[in-house]
Amino acid sequence: MALTRQLRSAKSSSPYVWLGAAAAATAAATWFGRRGWRSKSGKVRDVMIPTVVSIEASATLVDAARRMKEANVGVLPIVDNGILRGVVTDRDLVVRAMADGVDPSLTRVGDCATRDLVCARPESSIEEAMEVMADCQIGRLPVVDEQDRLVGILTLSSMALRSREPGEALDTAKQVSRRSARSA
Repeated sequence: MALTRQLRSAKSSSPYVWLGAAAAATAAATWFGRRGWRSKSGKVRDVMIPTVVSIEASATLVDAARRMKEANVGVLPIVDNGILRGVVTDRDLVVRAMADGVDPSLTRVGDCATRDLVCARPESSIEEAMEVMADCQIGRLPVVDEQDRLVGILTLSSMALRSREPGEALDTAKQVSRRSARSA
C-alpha cells in the first residue's frame, strides 16, 4: 500500500505522529469493507490547497484569531524556518485557551497548539488521505514534503471542491463527524 511508503514513523525528536502501517491497513480494510473498491486515482497534490496561511509559535492567540478571520480559515499551521511544527485551530483557541481563562493577548500560539500531527505527502492518493482523515477524525490534513516542509493543506472543503468524483468527500466528512455524534 502506498500509504506505508509515504507516511513514516516519527523519530523521537520529531513532533509528528505518522499513521503506521497497521493502522493504515485497518483503515483500508474498514474502508473497503464498508464501501467496496472505488478507484480514486487522484493524488493529494491535485486537491490540496497549495497556498497556506501560517503563523509562528511566538504569535499571540489574538494574532492567530485575527489571521484566521482575515484569511477566512479555521486552522493555522505553525511553521518555523519552513518546517511544520504544529497547528492551531479555531477550536484550540476556544477549548484549550479561552475555556481555561487565559489572556489571549499574552498567551502564545505554541501554548495551545496541537503538536502531535498526522500529515500527508503530495504523492499520497486521495483515497489514502480520506482513510487517514476518517480514521483519525480530522477534517484538515497538513501536506509536507520529505523534509517536513509545509507544501499545502488538504481539507474536506478542498476535496469537495476539487475532486473528480462528486460526493467523494461526503463519506469522509461523515466519518470525521463521528466524534461530534458521540458527544451529542
